[in-house]
Amino acid sequence: MRWQALSQHEARGILAKGLGCTTQGEGLRIAAIAECLRAACFLCAMPANSQGAWAPAASLSLTSVARRHLAPVWPGMLEDAEARPGVMSILDSLGQIGDLVRVDKGWLPPPPRAIRSLDGYAVVLGGGPSPRFPQSVKTMALGRVRVVPTALCEGWLDVGDPSDWIGAPLEGLATWSSRFLLQAAKRFTFCPSQLEPVSVYVQGRWSELVSHPGASGHLLGKCQTGSTVSYFIGNFRCGRLEQQASIEASDVRRLRFHLDLQAGRPCTMETETSLRFVTLRSYRRLPPEQEKALLLGWELPKAEGEHVGLKTHVIPVETFPVVRTALEGLGIVLVERRGAQRGI
Repeated sequence: MRWQALSQHEARGILAKGLGCTTQGEGLRIAAIAECLRAACFLCAMPANSQGAWAPAASLSLTSVARRHLAPVWPGMLEDAEARPGVMSILDSLGQIGDLVRVDKGWLPPPPRAIRSLDGYAVVLGGGPSPRFPQSVKTMALGRVRVVPTALCEGWLDVGDPSDWIGAPLEGLATWSSRFLLQAAKRFTFCPSQLEPVSVYVQGRWSELVSHPGASGHLLGKCQTGSTVSYFIGNFRCGRLEQQASIEASDVRRLRFHLDLQAGRPCTMETETSLRFVTLRSYRRLPPEQEKALLLGWELPKAEGEHVGLKTHVIPVETFPVVRTALEGLGIVLVERRGAQRGI
């Protein structure tokens, strides 16, 4: 056996070729960590023999393996000090998208599933590391996920609809919102004292209740005490809060998109499109189901001077149709933005 020293650049090139990854930047780093975690989970959890049972792999075991194997290529990985997302964060995100399954005592590899994306392509989740796939299936690693030509799924996997994977309410945003407001109204309780300060969501923005002396009817409201923000649906009359029902922040995220559409002010998201990627710029957090879709790409670090609330995501064109389906379900309008793309 002959040993040969490689530079970090050469080692990353070999990794990219083996993974079928077409980018050398952040997408490659995340792809390498994700595949290492999938392989470690499969090897740690698999039964010792044909009669044995799968045993969950502990988070510490998986992250330690990934750091140990990839630290020579990305030195900051040992401490997760220089790179974000770190190894543990990527492990958690694989659980969010269904590439791994979190159970009581660790992680298990789920059976593979395919999700329809760009014409002729499908996103494959689960199934362990890529070498566990049929020999004829050659994957392309794009950040956390793997993409294959749809034709290669024939006889192996049924290709599912992206809406099923996203998991947003099946009835649609308008119907969900109407039902949600009705259910909240049934839980109304009288306010023992006036909450201060109260803000209401009117015409697509938060504003203090005192600036809406005529506010009446059922409105989305919030009240902040210190660093804690409480959300509620309130019954208002002539600028006074009379009844309220507390609601979860995740429901608030979804409801605001509906209220924006009702006010004729749909949420917009800036995009920059190249041959290989779509870059999304947004100041608004999405509901958990749609936010999961952004994990089909990766987030760029903030540039100096950028707004603290701005998030920039890079989505490969092969997975963008799934992301677009998620965004359209919230009535988000994509607006093409001209300008130079940052490094991806």
